[in-house]
Amino acid sequence: MTRESWTSSEGMTHREVVERVLNDPEIQAGVEADLAEDPRYVELRRLYDEAAAGLLADLQGLVPDFDELGYRMTAVSDLWARAVFHYDSSGNVVSRRKIDYRAAVPVLLEWSPKVRLFHLAEDIVRALSANFAKKQARPVFFQLFRDVPPVEDPRYPEENDLKQEILRTTIGTALGSFADPSVADEMIELALDRSYGSARAGIVNPGLAKTKDERVPDVLLSLLDDPTVAPQAVQGLGRIRHEPARPPIEQALDSPDENVRYQAKRALKRLTS
Repeated sequence: MTRESWTSSEGMTHREVVERVLNDPEIQAGVEADLAEDPRYVELRRLYDEAAAGLLADLQGLVPDFDELGYRMTAVSDLWARAVFHYDSSGNVVSRRKIDYRAAVPVLLEWSPKVRLFHLAEDIVRALSANFAKKQARPVFFQLFRDVPPVEDPRYPEENDLKQEILRTTIGTALGSFADPSVADEMIELALDRSYGSARAGIVNPGLAKTKDERVPDVLLSLLDDPTVAPQAVQGLGRIRHEPARPPIEQALDSPDENVRYQAKRALKRLTS
């Protein structure tokens, strides 16, 4: 089956199409052939292979699904982007599940502060954002959020500062996903530190609400005047259905920020539901 027929398959969700593309060798070979014509991708592939060689070697044998399939990892993203499919006699997918890479978590954590190539560092963070990695990864993520590694993209050195902030944002998103009452103090501290700017988005929402801490409503209200996370603060107030926040949320309907206005409308609906 051709790449075109897979990606235009009716009745398949976007996720299903992506999984099929990533897991079908013929389609993947075609994609790689197309990308090989782009010199920017070729250079990135070279940089990634060089930076990831040691990590991928350390991961060999720690992912039973890949061992059973006879698949050799070429990128850390294989851990979270690929899936295991089971087919019936007609070749139809009857079930699929994510790759089991729990045994790889300690190795990924060991490498996470040492990697300097942005694309590899982000792949590692995304791999460690899985729920099963929460207990081990969360304390490391708090440290990395505060002191993000000096990552870079050698192709575009002028963007290195931006890449660091993108990585910090990705880590913040994971912390928001991992949040619970046991880390309320840390989440509130980071949310209130405006020096981290928009990288706090995932921490402010859904992170603060998930802590269920009594201080959260006041923290969210205090962030409404912070343009870097105001949309998330409004979202958070709607998420916890904090009725006393109705007046400031109504005021947010007149914000010059389109996203703030949109989130205010949604938050007010949650308050009245």
